[in-house]
Amino acid sequence: MWRGTILAAFIATLTPAMAQRDSAALHYASTITEADLRTHLTILASDAFEGRETGMKGQKMAARYIEEQFRQFGIPPVPDAEERGMLADGYQQQYPLVLSKPGGLAIAVDGKEYGYMQDYFYNDERLRQDLEAPEVMLATPVSLGGMRLGGGSKVVMLIDAGKPDNNLFMDMRALTSALDKTVTKVLLVVNDSAKSMMKRFGPLLDRERMRLAEPGKKVTDKGMQILVITPELAQAILDKGRYSMKKAVKTVSKKRVIIKVPVKFTYRSQDKALSGENVLGYVEGSDRKGELIAVTAHYDHIGVIDGEVYNGADDDGSGTVAVLEMAQAFAKAKAEGQGPRRSMLFMTVSGEEKGLLGSEWYTDHPVFPLDSTVANLNIDMIGRTDTVYGDSSSYVYVIGSKRISSELGTIIERENATRTQLNLDYAFDSDTDPNRFYYRSDHYNFAKHGVPIAFFFNGVHADYHGPYDEVDKIRFDLLHKRTLLVFHAAWELANRDARIVVDHSVLKE
Repeated sequence: MWRGTILAAFIATLTPAMAQRDSAALHYASTITEADLRTHLTILASDAFEGRETGMKGQKMAARYIEEQFRQFGIPPVPDAEERGMLADGYQQQYPLVLSKPGGLAIAVDGKEYGYMQDYFYNDERLRQDLEAPEVMLATPVSLGGMRLGGGSKVVMLIDAGKPDNNLFMDMRALTSALDKTVTKVLLVVNDSAKSMMKRFGPLLDRERMRLAEPGKKVTDKGMQILVITPELAQAILDKGRYSMKKAVKTVSKKRVIIKVPVKFTYRSQDKALSGENVLGYVEGSDRKGELIAVTAHYDHIGVIDGEVYNGADDDGSGTVAVLEMAQAFAKAKAEGQGPRRSMLFMTVSGEEKGLLGSEWYTDHPVFPLDSTVANLNIDMIGRTDTVYGDSSSYVYVIGSKRISSELGTIIERENATRTQLNLDYAFDSDTDPNRFYYRSDHYNFAKHGVPIAFFFNGVHADYHGPYDEVDKIRFDLLHKRTLLVFHAAWELANRDARIVVDHSVLKE
C-alpha cells in the first residue's frame, strides 16, 4: 500500500512526456525476471564453463554464450567494428595477454648451476636478460642503511638479514633504497628459513601471473632483481673468499668486502601468449546517440584449482546475468519504438580477476570515446548477502556514486526511493576503507579517466573466491531487485534531457 501510494504521487507530478517515459520504464523493467536471471546463471556458473578463467576455454565459452544472447535479443553488431579495434563479429573486443610462469631465471656460481625453488626463489622476474658478473659484494642491513656500498658491483649479497616473514619483499624494498644510485642489478638475500618458506609458500610463489601484453614492445629489465637464497648457496659464494658466515658478517661491519667469483644469471622466458575478450552489446540511442551509458560486469572467474571448479555464481555471474537482462529490456524497448535517447553499452568484461585487465584495455583502447561516456554503472556480486546483513536484509552497497558526479548519486537514490526501496549502504564508499573496494572492480578504470561511476556490490561472504560460490546459494529475489535498481538508474541516465554534471575531482590512487 505504502509503495503504491508513493509511486502514484510521483507519477502525478510528471509532465505527459515524462509520465510516458516513466510508464515505459516500468513496462520494460517488468521484462526482467527472476526466472530469466536463474536460467542464464545456471548455464554460466555450471561446471561446463570450467570457472571462466581469463584466456582459457571456459572464458571463451562464456564469451560465445553472452554474444549469442545479444544476437537473440536483436542487438546488432557494433558498427564499423574492425575500425573500432574489435573482432569482425562486431561483439567481441579481443586483447592480448601474457601468462608468465616464474622460474625462467637460472643461477650458476663458478660454473655450478642451482635450482629455482630448491636453492633460491623470487617474487617476480625483473632481470630479463643474461648477466655475468666477476664478483659479489657483501652487505648487511646496517651497511645498506649506511650507504657504504659504492657503485661498482652488479651483484650484492645481503647477509645477516635475520628471518623475515611473509613481508620479506616489502622489507627488502625498504632496505635496498640505498642501492638505487648504484649499478647493482641483482640482490641476493640470504635467509635461514628459505627452504621452509619455499615449502610453505611454494604454490603461491610458483603460481602463474597474467598481464596485458604490449604488442611490438621488447621485453626489458624492470629494475633490480631480488632473490632469496639458502644459506648453502650463500656459503658456496663465501667459500671462494674463504669466509664463514660469521666471519663475513664481522668483516663487513668494518670494511667493504668483495668476493671474486664468477656468477652467471641466465634468463629464458617462460611467457605464453593468450587473449581475453570483452563482449559488447550496443543499443544505439536516438536524438542523443553520440552520448553513451556503459553498464558493466565481469564474467570471468578463477577457473579450476586442484581439480575443483570455482564457478563464481555470485562473483560475478550475478552481475553478468543482470547485464544480460538489462540489455534485453533496452533492446526490446528500441525494437518497439521506445528506445533510449542516449546509446547504451552493455559490456561484460574478462580479466577482472587478473587485475582489472579487460576494463583497463577497453578504457585505454575505447570502442566508444570516453569523453562521450556519460557514466559507468558497474555490477560485481549482487546475488547474495554478506555477514553483516545476514540472510533476510534488502540492501546493496553503493560505492563511488558521488565521487565524480554528485548528480549520479542523487539519481540512484531517487530511483531507489520510488522503485526498489533497498537500503543503500555507503559503508565502503570511503577512501579510508581498508578493503579498498573502490579500486578493486572494473569501474575504477573508467573513474581514473574521469567518467562518473557507481559500483553496486553485496559485500564479501564466506564463499568469496571459494569453490562453493554456487547457484543454489543465490538469493534471486535480491538479485532481481538490485538489477531493477541499476536498470532504472540506467533508464533515467539514458533518457533525461541534460547530461549529468561532473562536479567532483577524480580520486587517484
